[in-house]
Amino acid sequence: MKSGTRALIVSIAVFLLWGTVLTGPFRYFAYAFRDLYTWFIDAFHTPAVLSGFIIALLLILTAAVLLILSARKNAHYLAGICALLSMAYYVLKCLQNKSFDSVSFTVTAGLALALLFLILQADKACLWLADAYIFSIPVLMFFELVLTPLFVTVHASPDLLSVLFTVPAESIATRIGSLLQVPLLIWSIFLFALMLIPVIYLSKNRKKT
Repeated sequence: MKSGTRALIVSIAVFLLWGTVLTGPFRYFAYAFRDLYTWFIDAFHTPAVLSGFIIALLLILTAAVLLILSARKNAHYLAGICALLSMAYYVLKCLQNKSFDSVSFTVTAGLALALLFLILQADKACLWLADAYIFSIPVLMFFELVLTPLFVTVHASPDLLSVLFTVPAESIATRIGSLLQVPLLIWSIFLFALMLIPVIYLSKNRKKT
């Protein structure tokens, strides 16, 4: 299977299962980068509008770098690295909140699967798992840059589609707002489209499965 087709299948699956415990490992991987960049930018008391653009661009850059790495010869190791980062961030959040939840099982399972695939030298399975982690970032940005602004624009409840997922009430896009009297939704779609260009281009011509 071509890498672009694999990326599309993985992205759709992660999106549809975003609100379930099954995608816990992938969500926390994406949250780790978003929250790290947010913390770093806010530490400098950056204006909200500017911080929204910077965080979005940093996430785009992160996705691009991960896709470039996934095209390298040793790409199958990427699943283990991503799973380890996801686990580390989840444990950090649990220590901060002083509680664990049902996601702990799937986050641990994600790391266990990655290690098992590496031990068994199941390179194709590693590539599928790595893509699930990598494309969690574009999926997260779809929620933050498209769905949240759309729900805000039409005054819809964040729980409107709670059967599938809950749309965040505040996101990267809400930091930007209606800059220069341009509607929030226009800015957010522009940033999401900007992300799609390198993601679509770099998702092709990688290892086939």
